[in-house]
Amino acid sequence: MDGKKRGGLVTALIVTSGGSIVTLTEKVTSDKVSLLVQKNLFSAAISMAFADPTYLPSDITSLFRKHAEHLYRKGDFSASMDQYLYTIGSLEPSHVIFRFLDAPKIPLLTKYLEALRERNIATTVHIELLRTCYLKLNDATMADQLSASLSKSLNSQNSISLISELLHNPIEALSTLCTFDAPQVVEVLKTHGVTLAKSLPKETAGVVISLCDGIYTPTLVSGSDANKRDLLKESLESTDRSRTCDLYPVHLFSSAFLESPKLLRVILSHCYKNRREITPSLKRMLLELTLEEWNMAKKAKDVDKETIRREEAIAMLSDPAASKELGDYEALVIVEQQDFVEGIIMLYEKLQMIPLLLEKYSQDGNYKARRQMLAMCRSDPELLADVLGHFVKMASEKTITADEDQSIHSDTYLGELMDDIKEALSMSRALGTLPPVRVARILSGDSVGQFTEERKSDVKNDGKGVPLSVALDYVGSVMDEHSQEVERLKNTIEEYNEMCFSIESEINELLDN
Repeated sequence: MDGKKRGGLVTALIVTSGGSIVTLTEKVTSDKVSLLVQKNLFSAAISMAFADPTYLPSDITSLFRKHAEHLYRKGDFSASMDQYLYTIGSLEPSHVIFRFLDAPKIPLLTKYLEALRERNIATTVHIELLRTCYLKLNDATMADQLSASLSKSLNSQNSISLISELLHNPIEALSTLCTFDAPQVVEVLKTHGVTLAKSLPKETAGVVISLCDGIYTPTLVSGSDANKRDLLKESLESTDRSRTCDLYPVHLFSSAFLESPKLLRVILSHCYKNRREITPSLKRMLLELTLEEWNMAKKAKDVDKETIRREEAIAMLSDPAASKELGDYEALVIVEQQDFVEGIIMLYEKLQMIPLLLEKYSQDGNYKARRQMLAMCRSDPELLADVLGHFVKMASEKTITADEDQSIHSDTYLGELMDDIKEALSMSRALGTLPPVRVARILSGDSVGQFTEERKSDVKNDGKGVPLSVALDYVGSVMDEHSQEVERLKNTIEEYNEMCFSIESEINELLDN
């Protein structure tokens, strides 16, 4: 053997017993390594590469990577991660991270991320991901330690910049956002909330609601875009979690959903029902959006939705705390815009707008409204004249067709209305607040002074009063009272005449004597 090494080669000369000379030349290291790799003998190949000082470090790292990928394909993930650790500093970390994002591989991913952090080459995203891994592993102590270190390195501007770079893929952007701590998420949503809400409205709304409820938790989401979206929905729809962060006011995020009024109503309604912080202006917006949906459901004849939205609106108007912040006059403008009669009446009553309230009851005209008008007269007899006037107007405007058998004695609307007029007349008579002349002018319609004839189905009547028969009891009682008064006066006069006659007789007797 000549013992001479040329370019890593060793040559040996062997003389056989038969007198032959055999030359043995060692292959170069790269050829030997290549041959071993082809036979999947990676450990031997790596050892051989290390033994050759001329073998480049980058080529050795490539061997570690090939070994790791071979083991990964075989399903030996733990051994694969051991090999990937040798590639740190040379291989892009994202290549390894995305292979180990599945839940069963989280401990191995944690091991890799810790190695990055120990070598001071972990970015803020890596640290945040590591913290999320510890949360998945229920290691709250390590997660808290990482949160403290992360808060020093990942400021709001860094978070916003990171998401800005991912906005071309909204699902990826939101998935990354969901790995941040709550303060960073809030800052990002204040800046990019509109963009995210346009692309992923329901998912973004879920993040907002979790922040408002204080149950937001950083979540690691992996897989395809479709899988990420499903996992996001699933994690955000869970509302039975305990509080994990501060409660954030909804007004920080409301502007992001101005182009999605239905979702905005859902968010505001959730915050209102759960007594979260909500500004007066947003409460008014919630009332307006609720009544808009009520109106649309009413037009679409969606009875269930109409009933639900009606009850929600009534609950807001009836809630003393909410009513104070809504503002009665501001709320009145909103309910009038949507022609929400129940709300209008409720606010008229609260604001003591008696003339407008009576007018609204008159326009409604149903049994409940008329009974409410009569009840108001009992508490304030001065309203009798107005109530009677409205009743007469309602009766005058009632159209009778030839196909209907409606008389003042029937059980129809007109008959019930006439009964209410009689009750109002009886009340007026008992309370004595209206002079009969004024009552007669009201019943005659616009002070005509003449009662109309009994309505008939085949006779057109242009009069504005009510039938005379409606007032018979009232007129009869007035006439009886006047007759009694006349009789009393007659008796008084007769007694006076008799007294005068007696006095005159006594005077005459005295004169004769």
